Amino acid sequence: MNDIARTYARTAGVLYLVTHVTSVTAVAAYGAGELTLGVALEFALALGCLGTGILLWLLLAPAGPSRAATFAGLRAVEAAVILAGTLPMVARTLVPLSAEATAGLTVMHTASFLVGQGLVIGVNTVVLGSLLLSSQAVPRALAALGVIGGALVLVSDLAQLFGVIPLSGAIAGVCAVPIFAFEIWLAIYLIVRGIRLPSSDAALTGARAE
Repeated sequence: MNDIARTYARTAGVLYLVTHVTSVTAVAAYGAGELTLGVALEFALALGCLGTGILLWLLLAPAGPSRAATFAGLRAVEAAVILAGTLPMVARTLVPLSAEATAGLTVMHTASFLVGQGLVIGVNTVVLGSLLLSSQAVPRALAALGVIGGALVLVSDLAQLFGVIPLSGAIAGVCAVPIFAFEIWLAIYLIVRGIRLPSSDAALTGARAE
């Protein structure tokens, strides 16, 4: 791996950690009534999502240009949905609202979380995991965890959307554990080891497979 690729990998790893820290602290901020702080944290979260998409696209495009571009595009969609979800919270800070209006805006924010950090992230993680698996850019177990974790979150969020399981309940929490573990493991691996860039032959094989 050359110096530029290593820098991209390490930066992507750091940004993955940033997305986790900001997403968790944003929930805590909203829970504490700190709406402005929560919006700022989600803005940083959206930028982190966008950054990881771009950097991994640059790193993995030789191995699978279609899937790398799909992942980057879906990561951008995820960031856009997160930003859109902050608008109801911004509205709550601008003017006094009735309890009913406040509850409605909060539900809109919850819905954006279900779509952006649920449905979209489930699909883009399956895409990323499959690309990592076929390119052998990371350990096989790590890549497989991404595919499994993404699929579980996708199924879980569809089940929540259709009312099969409770919204943000215990079942949804359990289903989110593998994708959480995947992203943390991937972040650490990218920072410490970088990414195993495929040889030209392997890259050509991966690209043809798409």
